[in-house]
Amino acid sequence: MPEFQQESSELPYVTSLSNLLVTWKGRVFFAIVLFCFVFLSTYPKYVDLLLDPTPDATNPYFFQKIKTPFKQIQISEETHASKGSFRLTVALLGNALSIGKHGTGKDVILLYFFQSFLLAPFFLILVRLFQRFADNISTVLFAIAFSSIYVTTAFFWDYDFWFDGVAFFFLLLGIYLKNKAGIFCALQLACWTDERAVIALSSVYLFHILQENNFQLNHLRQVFTKSFFQNRSTVVILAGAFYLLLRLFLSYKFGLYTPKGEGTGVGLFLLPYQLTHRFSGIFSTFEGLWLIFIIALGLLFRRKNVLLIFAIAGIMIIHIVVAYCVFDITRSLSYAFPLLIICGILVVKNDIKWAHYIFFGAAILCIFIKTQYLIYYPHQIPWSLLSYAEFKLVIKHHFSIY
Repeated sequence: MPEFQQESSELPYVTSLSNLLVTWKGRVFFAIVLFCFVFLSTYPKYVDLLLDPTPDATNPYFFQKIKTPFKQIQISEETHASKGSFRLTVALLGNALSIGKHGTGKDVILLYFFQSFLLAPFFLILVRLFQRFADNISTVLFAIAFSSIYVTTAFFWDYDFWFDGVAFFFLLLGIYLKNKAGIFCALQLACWTDERAVIALSSVYLFHILQENNFQLNHLRQVFTKSFFQNRSTVVILAGAFYLLLRLFLSYKFGLYTPKGEGTGVGLFLLPYQLTHRFSGIFSTFEGLWLIFIIALGLLFRRKNVLLIFAIAGIMIIHIVVAYCVFDITRSLSYAFPLLIICGILVVKNDIKWAHYIFFGAAILCIFIKTQYLIYYPHQIPWSLLSYAEFKLVIKHHFSIY
């Protein structure tokens, strides 16, 4: 624990909970508790696939992608599936596991199970990462806040072969690791899961730059140092460059491409309409964590750290613009979650006295604001705890076949 931080008894119940983080077993237990909380508050939409007698026929694109990952599959350009030419991580995993090779394709649910199970180590990594900079009370509250926003909900709320949870996990792993090879591999897996992770590399890079400078970034010369090519942060740049070069190669070699233009539902032409009619998607994506974001910028403004303000705000604006250039706003903007981790650490390092209350307020807001998913219009995500009828139908249908 950092020397400048002390645990307090200002929030007694939280203090008791934070004692779990003292030991390895306690941290694992806390991660499992958060995993269970997300599961109980998020209906795993993918189990509905078991109601479909032939998932491979209903979703031919994804199964064809598993079978021939490097083949451009012809499908209507306005569909979500048409954007998946370069989303290879899960497709290659499915190919290795022979998903859909035998039967009707119901074994694809194994890929969804894999994504869901990644949530427990996601929480464990998040806790260990935040503990590098914060005390256990702030860490507990920050993790609880994360358990109540769409980022972690995405590990369960998936039906259309998004697998954002897989990308989120590897992005976080790329932030957490200190081994250069590990960072590179983790970020590759994230980028080849969804292209939005490539945009998130900017915030991953910013994190590593800040970590190398004890979260004090006042001048560009702190970035371009003599040890630039030896720094861990440079690996993030190499990961992005390697992804782009390999993508160009795959495009040339196999004819893979991502459709663009008005007929595809992707482009800047959507931006004015989306911002006018769906502006609430910005707030609903991170809910109470926006409090931490705003306070972090305020603290930087007080210190006149213009460079870091522009870096954080600029990256967030890019994420917002990208999110509003597509219809699935919440999914897209959620890829900015590394910025919330950076802002949480900045709050801890710059406003120690009130940090616990700030994190407590953010956690309370996240818990009491019901998680929504915005695509065309807001969808309130149902709780597993209140979905007995849905589970009963799935179980009854599945076992009646046998």
